[in-house]
Amino acid sequence: MPQGTPTFSFMHREWRFLLFGGLVIFWTSPGQTYLISLFGDQLRHDFGLSHTDFGSIYTLATLASAAILWPAGRLVDRLRLAKFVWWVCAAMVVGTLAFSLVEGPVTLFLGILFVRFLGQGMMSHIAVTAMARRYVAERGRAIAIAGFGLPIGEGIMPVLVTIGLTLTSWQNIWIGMGVLAAVMLLPTVPFLLKRTASQDGQGPQALAKAEKNQKQWTRGEMLRDYRFFMIAPLIMTMSAIFTGIIFHQKFIISSVKDWDFLWWSVCFSGFAVFQVVGSFSAGWLVDRISARRIAPFVLMPFAVSLTLLGVVEHDYWAMVIMATMGLSAGSTSPAFSSLWAELYGTQHLGAIRSAAAVLSVFASALGPVVVGWALDANVSLLSITMASVLITLFTCGLSAAGLKRF
Repeated sequence: MPQGTPTFSFMHREWRFLLFGGLVIFWTSPGQTYLISLFGDQLRHDFGLSHTDFGSIYTLATLASAAILWPAGRLVDRLRLAKFVWWVCAAMVVGTLAFSLVEGPVTLFLGILFVRFLGQGMMSHIAVTAMARRYVAERGRAIAIAGFGLPIGEGIMPVLVTIGLTLTSWQNIWIGMGVLAAVMLLPTVPFLLKRTASQDGQGPQALAKAEKNQKQWTRGEMLRDYRFFMIAPLIMTMSAIFTGIIFHQKFIISSVKDWDFLWWSVCFSGFAVFQVVGSFSAGWLVDRISARRIAPFVLMPFAVSLTLLGVVEHDYWAMVIMATMGLSAGSTSPAFSSLWAELYGTQHLGAIRSAAAVLSVFASALGPVVVGWALDANVSLLSITMASVLITLFTCGLSAAGLKRF
């Protein structure tokens, strides 16, 4: 793809592969915290779980998914994309349907493990790695456009699930999601993966030759680079804090803030819209001034949203909170995913991204149990959010210092 291709021309030319990425990322939703958390009250009630119990089960399942993702992530470097992604999508369909059969803490653990590993883990990893590999000059925008699938899910799913829970059981909702995922994914993925003349599409070895002036790091070499550990906390910060808050959102919004939760779920549409704004803005900036220059700043809107969540009293602020949170959520994918390719090359990108994904998943595992413990211990929401703001600002500064050393 030539440098400077207009975005709409790029989308017109590459619509099939971009739609593939968007569709796969959309159907990571059953494994995403924002959706699982909507069933939190029903699951805790049905199985007699406290906030800490439910958070602990979620944390253990997420940690287990991270452990599996470590070796599984490098399969993206070794297996043909077409067959690999189809089978992963088929497994996600099975996992979503199987979640409706959860009957207690043990099967809840297994159900969360299955959808977290496939949704938050493998499906996201495959889609973003594929975008980063097939495009170089348009890498940031490709990741941003494909990432549009997630805000669509975040804009649609919370309202539908919240309404659905007033009409039917949570088990029926999971069955419905599994059937719909099968219809939308399994017949279409093979068609959408067809190559175009504008894609290099010859795998990591060809990309390594195309980027011959850049060192192609292995995952082991990256893990021995101290600068990686100055950047990694930034990657983990939003994953931990956002997941912890969203996982307990029903209790925080309905009980702590005493806001109308249906209004909050409607505000997810604002989150989705501004996530798209953040994603496209970050993708555009990545293609023009590089990911390493914008990455340290993408969590600043998130810090604003946390401050507002802690201090404001009226629920009309909910849309502002979700909008600023959405700006950061959208910016992270094109900024962070492009950052690994810029810093460490594309030849071993699957293994390198899986290492970063494991850290992100690990952080998302800690968030729910830490916030759950704090809520059970009657720690104030203001204290939780202010501590989160300080952590966010610290990791932004640490990453900026690390990136200056490249």
